[in-house]
Amino acid sequence: MFKKGKWLLLTLCLTTTLCACANTEQSSEGENSGGASSAVQDETQYDYQLKAGEPVEVYDVTFEQMVTVTVDPDSTRDGANDLRSDMVFDNCTFRGGLTIVGDYHAMVSLGKGCVFGEDSVVTYRASSADAAGEATLEDNLVKLFVGCEGVVVETEAAMGVLTDGPDVILNGTAYRKDDLAPDADFLGIYHICQGGTMTYIKFAIGEDDSAVILD
Repeated sequence: MFKKGKWLLLTLCLTTTLCACANTEQSSEGENSGGASSAVQDETQYDYQLKAGEPVEVYDVTFEQMVTVTVDPDSTRDGANDLRSDMVFDNCTFRGGLTIVGDYHAMVSLGKGCVFGEDSVVTYRASSADAAGEATLEDNLVKLFVGCEGVVVETEAAMGVLTDGPDVILNGTAYRKDDLAPDADFLGIYHICQGGTMTYIKFAIGEDDSAVILD
């Protein structure tokens, strides 16, 4: 599992301001079943409203429908680590997919015991239409840590995807840590906007927060 203290600001690697790409994705405002803060959640709880600085952990649940994780707006672009939104799933089965909604300063972690059903994907949406255009790589972008196999991620917004080993498919492209960063602790793929176009930057990341840009 990715250590909670690791926030990976990467300020020494890239400090370029991301361009003002138009982000037409908006968060949906459907019904939700309230906040979740206990260590083990009832299996009917599919909507998690995170609170900044209050980690949520969910274990041993089979989700038959879509699971939604909404990041606390207090998890701001330059917030301290103790004001980050944290969500950890392990030994959970996602049959209807996982949707993450937020702008900044959240870490959603999928432990090695998680399983995704056929056609079940992780979708990330920004809460604010202008979030991606305002962000820089110095900001605390929303990040997904992948510790399990078979994860497919789809996003049009700026975010980071981290893996300590399992392959990840991000927007249709497979990324293999053993090929790209075999000697690093983590492979990071950041989906960001530069020069008016959304692009991808790959990093070999160490436990000490060191990061090297990969070709």
